[in-house]
Amino acid sequence: MDPEPIAQLVTRMVDVWSPPGREAEMAAVAHRALIDAGAEDVTIDDEFPDSPSVIAWLRSGNPGPTVQWHGHLDAIATAHSSVWREQDVIHGRGASDMKGALAAEIEAVKLLRAAGLPERGNVLITFHGLHEEGRSAPLHRLIERGIHGDAVIIGELGSPAELVTSGRGLTFWDMEISRPGEPVHEQNAPADTVHPVRTARVLLDRLLDLADALAAGRAEPGGSLVIGQVNAGDYYNRVPNRALISGTRRHHADANLEQVRDQLVELAQAVARETGATIEPRIHSLIEAYEISPDERIARALRRANFDITGQAMASVPSRAVGNAADFVREAGIPAVYYGCNYATAHSDEETVALADLARVAAVFAMTTAYFLDAAAEIDAPPLPGSPA
Repeated sequence: MDPEPIAQLVTRMVDVWSPPGREAEMAAVAHRALIDAGAEDVTIDDEFPDSPSVIAWLRSGNPGPTVQWHGHLDAIATAHSSVWREQDVIHGRGASDMKGALAAEIEAVKLLRAAGLPERGNVLITFHGLHEEGRSAPLHRLIERGIHGDAVIIGELGSPAELVTSGRGLTFWDMEISRPGEPVHEQNAPADTVHPVRTARVLLDRLLDLADALAAGRAEPGGSLVIGQVNAGDYYNRVPNRALISGTRRHHADANLEQVRDQLVELAQAVARETGATIEPRIHSLIEAYEISPDERIARALRRANFDITGQAMASVPSRAVGNAADFVREAGIPAVYYGCNYATAHSDEETVALADLARVAAVFAMTTAYFLDAAAEIDAPPLPGSPA
């Protein structure tokens, strides 16, 4: 297939500045492109006016399941050079994450239409905003309103060699240590003054002990803890009245965000009792962990389609980044898989997408859908690497 039409659409999309909360223009570009590609009932859902979602359908008119194609419209709110092309590579903010994949999904509409598909069931296409600020509120509302399929392919993460079948849950946390009163000169501080830095040292030790225990597999719920920020004070000789420690906590699919919250709160409360300081744990529960079987029908369809297009078998792997698959698995109760362009430059100072990747993603989306919606036979997926044939 000719990737040039996809490249032209990617260029238009990347040229649009669409950080979280400012996706309306990007939604309008995707809306027009889906109409031009032959999608039906293409609408802009403006429940979030500055971050509208785009919804479209391909209907067969015959009974059958609905496969959903999904992606996010925003890119990170970090400056980048203007969009430019060097031979078969497009550069610009959002090229890798994930405007290239959005354009490929839209091209896949044309591929299905040219093949007279779908013959049964439906394809639902949804794009949402506010993804890169961490909460994806418009997507949660779409799911709450029942706007989802029976299985979903997300055009982010994954690769021809990797079938993402699980993802860790993610919690951001802040622990603010404080004492009454204002910062005070070191020579004027009473002997019994609670020093937030001393409390921070105790709290840091407890958090690092937990991080080490998690890394060694000795702590539950399993996962990881990382400290990313420690702040206190404003001058050399002033005893501060506040300190702040921040970081992340990730957990596996056998646990949940509530367990993580309880663990962090209990740790903070214990240190507060010992030191006499006030510790306010602020727990930002972002996304749940999830896991699906690599033999779900949508996963088998993707494995088959990817092998047909690339000749590669996909290994079942956990996600190295946080995406929206967990939202669909946990909230909509449907299996979710990823299939996107090369993710190596995502969020970097020089995002890129190759035309070959655009063509691959478009073709695999279309073929996965054809396999998933074909009720005639079981899907003969290639064996997972390392498993019996």
